[in-house]
Amino acid sequence: SIAQLFPLYKLFAKHRANEDAKIWLELVDYARWTPSPHNIQPWKLKIISKTEADLLYDPSRLLIHTDPSSCFTIVGLSMFIESLNIAANAIGYELVAEHEQEERLDYETKEMKRFAKLKLIEKKLDITIDRELIKKRKTSRLHYNGKAIDSEIINSLTQLSQQYNNTLVYTAENEMVDFCLQLNRETLYYDLDDDKSREELSKWIRTTDKEAAIKKDGLWNRCMRFPGRIMHNFFFHHQRFHAKWKRKILGKVYLHSMKGTANVAWISSKFENRSDWVNAGKMLQNLWLTMAKYNIYMHPFGSVITNPNAYKKFIDKINYNVNGEKIWLLLRLGYSDDPPRSYRLESKDIFVS
Repeated sequence: SIAQLFPLYKLFAKHRANEDAKIWLELVDYARWTPSPHNIQPWKLKIISKTEADLLYDPSRLLIHTDPSSCFTIVGLSMFIESLNIAANAIGYELVAEHEQEERLDYETKEMKRFAKLKLIEKKLDITIDRELIKKRKTSRLHYNGKAIDSEIINSLTQLSQQYNNTLVYTAENEMVDFCLQLNRETLYYDLDDDKSREELSKWIRTTDKEAAIKKDGLWNRCMRFPGRIMHNFFFHHQRFHAKWKRKILGKVYLHSMKGTANVAWISSKFENRSDWVNAGKMLQNLWLTMAKYNIYMHPFGSVITNPNAYKKFIDKINYNVNGEKIWLLLRLGYSDDPPRSYRLESKDIFVS
């Protein structure tokens, strides 16, 4: 009877669901270590079958004020897709993404929305990047050792960026390195003097080990190289830092944290629409993992790019000819001790039913 068969059907359905989830669990275990702006981790995954899934974005994990066009969040989501793809390559699959037509993310919605349909295709591939590098890769805000990066490595990074129609410019010139560090220090105040930006960022500040371990996201003070109490006061009692002498001291502390920086680079490309941002994300994930292969760390100076005043100072300094493109990333890079790793959401927290 139907009543007798129902328990068997439920058991079969549960087994089938577990089998469908198995491969996606393996891939997400790697992809969850993908970097994202301020470590917001906006991605969610809905499994459709063994080879199909929907990548969603969580509206509660978006940056309305500090990323108003959603370009950098889209770069991060694209990096997540590329991590899934690299992880899948190792087990004989290529991951193909069919993107939604919306140009930007929906900042009005209260529901999770689909970013792309994902499909795994069995395919024999030449593996170019070891997926274990996804777990090895870290952002380092530690002191660097002052060593210039070998020209052959720089050439390989430059060529990789060119494969995605991006241009990487590198310099170890002391005067330019110092300028970038000073500009990044100045931008600390540009952003945090803006009430809306500061209030939005404060949601992602983790100033105790306990808070970081529980929430598993955001900007942990240990990774940011700032004492937790100072970081808390800076965001939640900003008026205490209006005095020039206090800002001067804090600026020196921040600048000292980047001691030993000998290399900076910037990346430019066409950066106007979703297609450009997706391409940039794919490139950046491969670039970052290639750096990890050579034991090179990097530290993005995102605020210099997103703050109009800082960005103008930077492009004026390098006499940049826009020519339909944009410098969308500035970073310091080099060699440091093994940095602390920021937390990530558990795989189970990324999947939705």
